[in-house]
Amino acid sequence: MKSSLENSKIFYDSDTSLEIIKNKKVLIIGYGNQGRAQAKNLSDSGIDVIIGLRENSTSWDLVKNENLTPMLIPEAILLVDIISFLIPDEVMANLYSEINRLLSKNQILLFSHGYNIYYKKINPPKNIDIIMVAPSGAGKIVREAFKKNSGVPNLIAVHQDFSGNALKIALAYSKAIGGTRAGAFLSTFQEETETDLFGEQVVLCGGIPKLIQTAFNVLVEAGYQPIVAWFVCFYEVKLIVDLFHKIGFNKMYNAISTTAEFGGLKVGDRIISNEVKIEMKKIINEIKNKDFFKSWELDAKNNYEELNKMKIKQSNSLFEQMTKIINKV
Repeated sequence: MKSSLENSKIFYDSDTSLEIIKNKKVLIIGYGNQGRAQAKNLSDSGIDVIIGLRENSTSWDLVKNENLTPMLIPEAILLVDIISFLIPDEVMANLYSEINRLLSKNQILLFSHGYNIYYKKINPPKNIDIIMVAPSGAGKIVREAFKKNSGVPNLIAVHQDFSGNALKIALAYSKAIGGTRAGAFLSTFQEETETDLFGEQVVLCGGIPKLIQTAFNVLVEAGYQPIVAWFVCFYEVKLIVDLFHKIGFNKMYNAISTTAEFGGLKVGDRIISNEVKIEMKKIINEIKNKDFFKSWELDAKNNYEELNKMKIKQSNSLFEQMTKIINKV
């Protein structure tokens, strides 16, 4: 039996073609970080793109100045084949409820995050395709990589294949935004949603920032200068991340001093201890059993009361004050 790693499938440019979407109109709903990047990449790939905006949107003139076509969302829905939702998770379902009656047979709904489909906040009709193309990076990086004839890896998934061509369409869209240049890998809406939330909370937006801030506080409380603690615990992180991102952990250890290698390997398991692993397992269970979903949905309905309190606490920390002083912002 093959291992799960051997079963993984990665698609590249040579595995797909733009032909299946060349004659399709794509509606990008939203012109924020990700929407703007994907729209520009699609347009540069020769795809007919419309930007769907609300009346009086502040992005209207920006879209026109960047040689793309803005249109009110309800009007655009009637003209397009592919509808790509690139607006925040917590407002997407409300928008969908306004436009679902306008959907036509054989249209394609495209998402860059499985949240609203997996948690059934959005329940589309059965006579359309539902696909996902999720870049593994912020919109700015998606755009910059594309302009350098490179790309950001994409996760792709098919939730509903009414046409029989859903996977081909997802791959073609991925190619048009540069994803298959780096590699597009097949997943599911459930897997993408749960792993994305876990990665954000435990590693990217929760674990790493909190590790850095806690280490900074420990040094300051031990009597060291905040500026020295800031450089050791924060500034140098980018250097080491860039290094192991490029060559992997083993080669990274070979590229640093033996003192750093010895200390890192000896202490790493004490920092990320079994207790931390137990807590990580609790977090993935909270995601899987929908506790996090319920908590986030409630806070969004309460005008982000809990989120805003946490943001204020974060912005008032000594670490943030030190960051502003050094970066002069």
